[in-house]
Amino acid sequence: MVAIITPADREGFKQCRRAWDLQARDRRNLEPMVAVDPLNVDRALRDALAVYYFPGMWDWTRAVVIPLVARALDASVARERDRLGPEVPRGFDVRAGAARQLLDAYVDWAPGAEQLAPVLVEVDYEADLPDPARPDSALFTSGGEPIRYRGRLDLLAVDEHDAYWIVCHRVVKDWTPLGALVRDEEAVTACWAWEQYYIGMEIAGTIHNEMRLPTGVRDGGDPSLAAGGGSGGPGRSAQERGGVRQHEGSGGGRSIPQHRRLYAHATEPDAPERVRHDTGPWFRRTWIRRSRAEISQAARQLAVEAGALFDPDVAIYPSPSAAACGRCPFAAPCLARYEGREDEAEAILVSSYRSRPEDGPVPGRLGGVTWSTGRGAAPPTFTNG
Repeated sequence: MVAIITPADREGFKQCRRAWDLQARDRRNLEPMVAVDPLNVDRALRDALAVYYFPGMWDWTRAVVIPLVARALDASVARERDRLGPEVPRGFDVRAGAARQLLDAYVDWAPGAEQLAPVLVEVDYEADLPDPARPDSALFTSGGEPIRYRGRLDLLAVDEHDAYWIVCHRVVKDWTPLGALVRDEEAVTACWAWEQYYIGMEIAGTIHNEMRLPTGVRDGGDPSLAAGGGSGGPGRSAQERGGVRQHEGSGGGRSIPQHRRLYAHATEPDAPERVRHDTGPWFRRTWIRRSRAEISQAARQLAVEAGALFDPDVAIYPSPSAAACGRCPFAAPCLARYEGREDEAEAILVSSYRSRPEDGPVPGRLGGVTWSTGRGAAPPTFTNG
């Protein structure tokens, strides 16, 4: 057996141990029977962008690809609606409309901003954690199980200098402060974990690809993007934009001998920028170079936290806060416990929660299977939503 820690486990453990204890797969493994949140726009757009950046179609004309991207978004929305059943939360359709608006604006803006070529999309990875006391040895639980970190990359891409970047797509209400992006432990840890998973590849840094929600979704009104607000204008050539060629039959991502070239530091500028922004009204990309020391420190920090997370005697307690409790799916049973009504809390868990289903392959999810990224690679099967 193997003990698995995911980014969600780690975040939940650090945010509120009581909620983590109820939700984590190795603990109670519960989820609400009735969803309280509307559509996850972030997940729907990630599904669509996985098709947009699919390496096997990167040199196809965009007129062919964009309809497939739109269908991927619709399929993601339909899957979520089916999962929710008749109890669709209020605001679901509003957020679905916001997702479509953002996607339309993104495919208009992105061609004028691209400076990368995709290598892999939605790809899973695992890495054994090092023992903090003995860095050359793996970390084990008290029961002798090796501890592994499991995650998923939104996008692995390469630039004109043959440097590899981990790209994180995220939907936000407002731009994330630079300090928070620099300290994004999930992104930095992914750099370390991917290098362990794919031996010999060195990651140059992370790119945070932020997409702002339309105004109505943020203030409770009708979602609307300002006219032309998401447009990137006419697409620029590779020479004007910099970076690798895009969507050309003789260029683009598939002209790169992917998975064979290592990080070619000699081709980079002598003093590359640590941070760079590419910003539009609705989209912002923040490039952050990660040092070897930064990536190594992320691994050490994760290992220390994992030791506590898998400690059989770990203390379980709530961490009340307005921000965390307001969106916590376990607020009702937690409040009952907080007030000493243990029997009532357990009754709520039995009547209103269920075991979370096992993670399985999602039909058509890119990265769930090994797709070739060489010329002639078959695209995934797309179904109507």
